[in-house]
Amino acid sequence: MHLRLIALTVATAVSLLPASLASAQPQQQRLVQPGNLTYLGKFTVPHTDGSNRGTAEGSLLYGGYAIGLGPDGQSLYFGCHDWGSRLARVTIPALGSQAKVVETCAPMANLAGINPGDPNSKKLGGSLWWNGRLLVSAYSYYDGNGTASASHFTGTTVANQVGPYRVGTQNPGLTAGYMGVIPQEWRTLLGGPALTGQCCLAVITRSSFGPSVSAFNPDDVGKSATTPATMLVGYPDKHQTFGPWNVQNPYYTGVTVVGGLAFPGGTRSVLFIGRHGTTFCYGSGTSNASLAGKPDGQGNIYCYDPVDGSKGSHGYPYKHQIWAYDANDLLAVKQGTKQPWDVLPYGVWPLTDMDNSSGGASMRSAAYDPATGRWYVTVDSSANTPVVHVYQVNNAVVQPPAPGPLGFAVQIAGTTATLSWSPPVASSYTLTGYSLEGGTTPGGVDSGVVALPTSARSYQLQAGLTGTFYFRLLAKYSGGASGASPELKVTLNGGGGGGGGKIPAPPTNVRATPSAPNLLLNWDSPADDTVTNVVADIGTASGTSNLVTGAALGKFGPYVLANAPTGTYYIRLRAINPTGSSAPSNEVKVTMGGTGGDGIGVPPAPKSLQASVTWGRRVNLSWREDPNGPDTVGYRVEVGSRPGGVEFGSIAVTTQSTTAGPVAPGTYYIRVRATNSHGAGAPSNEVRVVVR
Repeated sequence: MHLRLIALTVATAVSLLPASLASAQPQQQRLVQPGNLTYLGKFTVPHTDGSNRGTAEGSLLYGGYAIGLGPDGQSLYFGCHDWGSRLARVTIPALGSQAKVVETCAPMANLAGINPGDPNSKKLGGSLWWNGRLLVSAYSYYDGNGTASASHFTGTTVANQVGPYRVGTQNPGLTAGYMGVIPQEWRTLLGGPALTGQCCLAVITRSSFGPSVSAFNPDDVGKSATTPATMLVGYPDKHQTFGPWNVQNPYYTGVTVVGGLAFPGGTRSVLFIGRHGTTFCYGSGTSNASLAGKPDGQGNIYCYDPVDGSKGSHGYPYKHQIWAYDANDLLAVKQGTKQPWDVLPYGVWPLTDMDNSSGGASMRSAAYDPATGRWYVTVDSSANTPVVHVYQVNNAVVQPPAPGPLGFAVQIAGTTATLSWSPPVASSYTLTGYSLEGGTTPGGVDSGVVALPTSARSYQLQAGLTGTFYFRLLAKYSGGASGASPELKVTLNGGGGGGGGKIPAPPTNVRATPSAPNLLLNWDSPADDTVTNVVADIGTASGTSNLVTGAALGKFGPYVLANAPTGTYYIRLRAINPTGSSAPSNEVKVTMGGTGGDGIGVPPAPKSLQASVTWGRRVNLSWREDPNGPDTVGYRVEVGSRPGGVEFGSIAVTTQSTTAGPVAPGTYYIRVRATNSHGAGAPSNEVRVVVR
C-alpha cells in the first residue's frame, strides 16, 4: 500500500468570525462540530526525494510520519520511509498539483539516546517549527521494560538536532508524538504556548489508553535535561477511564491510533485525529469469514480482518475518527479541579470523506497550520501516488451535524431483501431525499448509488441477486448530506442476510439514568457476532415510540442522550443484524426533571457524599439528604470506571450510608441519587475512590 496524505482546513482568522465570537472570552467560544468540515480537493506528493538513494534513505512511500509545518508556512516536514527514521520537507502546492521536495530525507542524530538500553527500533513521533528552531519527538517502537527517559530534540535543521531531552515528568510514551500550537488567547490559561502528546503505543502500560496531551513551552527544550510540562488530558495505566484495551467502546481499544491534534483559534475545541476499530477481537487475522471465532491453533481464535493477517489486536472494519475535547475541561485540569483522566470528549465522529473502501483506515500523522486553518493528515493508501485531501470549516461558524436516517435494517424473505428505515429526527435542515449506497466491499459503492425521495421508507433489492453486499444510507439536505448510517452486510442466496438468516436476541438489563441535563443509557448487548447495532424506541407511554423510532446507539453501551428535555419517557432497545431487528428489550421508565403526575416530582440531589477505604478493601460511603424537596424513599448508588459511568452497576439502599467489601483493586467513580415513586433525582457530588 502507498501513502495517502490528507489535509483538513479549519478557518480560524478572527476577521472571518462573527463579532460576537471574536470578542468572546476564550471560555465562551463555541465548540467545533462535525458539520464544520467541508471537502475542498486534493494534491499529490512525489514517491521519492529525487536523490536516487536506497529505499530507506530516499523513499517517501511507507512514510508520512512526524508531519509538521515548515518554517516558511508553505511546506511540510515529512517522515520518509519507515525503515530509515528520516525527515524530508515538501512544498504545499495548489489543489490539483504535485508537491516538490525542498529538503531531501535527512537522518536524526543520537536517536538511540531516547532509550539507550533498548535494542528495538526508534520511531519519529512529531515535528514542530517554533521561533527559528525545529523540534522533533521520537519514541521506542517497543519499550518492553518502560525504560525510555527522553523524547524531544531541537536544532535549526534536521541534520543538527541536539538531544534528546525529557518533556514533563511522566513516561515519554505519553508525550513523544504529535505536537501543535495553542491559540494566543488560551496560552496563559493553559500554561504554555504549545502541546505535545502520544497515544496507544505498543506496551500500552507506558502510554495512554486514549488521546493524551501536555502543555509546554518549546523555547524551554534544551535549557535543561527536563522541560516543564503539564498533562491536560491523559489516561495512563492506573487510570484507564475508557476501560480495558480489549473491550470495545467509542474512545479506545487495542487498535486505536491517534495521529495528531488541532486547536483552532476562535474556538474552544481541541481535536485529535486518528483511527479506531468498529469491533474488537484478539487473535489471528483472516480474510476467510467462515474461520472467524474458531481456534487458530495458537491458543487464540481467528479474527475476521481482510486487511491485517497478523496475530494481535483487530478491529475490522476500521474508521478514521475525530475525538473532540472542550478546552474548558483542560482548563479545569490546569486549575486543579479535575485530573487529566477525568476529562471526556464532548464528541467523537468519523471522517467519511477519506477513502476507506478497504476498511483499513491506517493513520500516520497530522499537523495543523493555525495561520491558514489547514490540517494535514497522512494515512496509508492503496493509491499509486501519495495524495493530499483538503477539508475546511466554513468561516469557523459552528453548525450542528445534519441528522441521519434511523433504524436502517434489512428483512429477507426467500430471495427477496428489503431495506427499511425511519426518517431523521426533526432539525433546522431541509430534507430533500435519501442516498442509498451499495458495494461488494465494506464502504464500497461499486454496486451503485440510488437517489430516493423524502417519502421513501424502504427499498427492495433486485430479485435474484447472489453474493454479499454492503449498504449504507444517507439523508440528503439542501446544503449537503448527513453521515452514513451503520453499514449493513447482506448475503443473498448464500445463507440469508449475513446473520445466517436469524434475527438476534434483544438487549437485556436496559438501564436509564438521569444525569441532568443528560440521560445515560446502558445495556447488555447480546452475545452475537452478527449484531451490528443497537437502536432505541422512545415514547411518552408504555409500548409507544412516538418520540423516537430506531435511533442508533452503537453495539455496546453506555450511550449519552445529551440535553434530554423535561418529561417522562418509556424506552426499549432492539438489536440489529443484517437479517433484521430483534424483539424489544425490557422497558424502562425515566423522568427527566420537572414533576411527576401528581405534581410532587423526584427528590433533589443528596449532599456531601464522602468515601473512605478501610482494612480489608472495604469502601465506606455516607451522605446527607436535602430536605428542600419531595420526600425521599431510598437511594441509588452508581459506580463506574470513569466519571459519570455506571459500568459496575447501581445499588439500591434505604439509609444515608453503606459499606461494600472486599472490593477488587481499581479506581471507581461513585455518586448517589435520591429516589421516590417518580424516579431518581439528580446525582450528588461524585467521589473518586482508589482501592489498592
